[in-house]
Amino acid sequence: DQVCDGFGRRCGCWALSELELERSRHQATLEENTRYQRHIQDLRDELATLHTTVAELERRYSDLSGRYRGTVASLDEINDTTLRLKDHSSDLTDENRRLRSNIDKLQEEARTLREELDNARADAEEEHRRRVSSEVALNRDLFDAEKRCTIKLRRANSLHEMDSHQLHHDIDRLQHALQREKKSHQMTLREFHRYPYTYCHPHHIYNCPDCVFDPMLLD
Repeated sequence: DQVCDGFGRRCGCWALSELELERSRHQATLEENTRYQRHIQDLRDELATLHTTVAELERRYSDLSGRYRGTVASLDEINDTTLRLKDHSSDLTDENRRLRSNIDKLQEEARTLREELDNARADAEEEHRRRVSSEVALNRDLFDAEKRCTIKLRRANSLHEMDSHQLHHDIDRLQHALQREKKSHQMTLREFHRYPYTYCHPHHIYNCPDCVFDPMLLD
């Protein structure tokens, strides 16, 4: 509440308390801006992590593709060898059995690698979709957060400048009034000791010709 002396003048303590209150509001705004900045940094770190995950999946996909091509080439080579060995029945039976066993193993490995390759491709596509969706959401959140921070900081700075100007003006006016009151008090004491009977009533600012024409003493 504003503390007045009954004639429109506000106490200097009120002006100082208003200045402290404005400083507190400004500090709260700065702390809120700091929290938004940390939130923005967290969003950027999450985006960097998504980029790293996608790059790792792409490297895995490339490695599986190379292994799959090597396995298919080995399988084709063994098939060609098997066809060439069909004319040799007795001497190459054991070798043919061994080669067929290797073919089965290689076919099973090729099937497994094909499944892994398909899963890796599906994971990479899904991760790509998630990354794109996350980038859009993160960019939107980042833009909104930066916009809110900018608006609040600009508004807080504007209000702080206006209130600071008004408070400085009030402080200057009160200090001027205090100096006038001190001077008047000193003169009154001197006059009171000389003519005590003329100071039986309280001093009224609007009845004093020295005060009523001083604009610094009036609101």
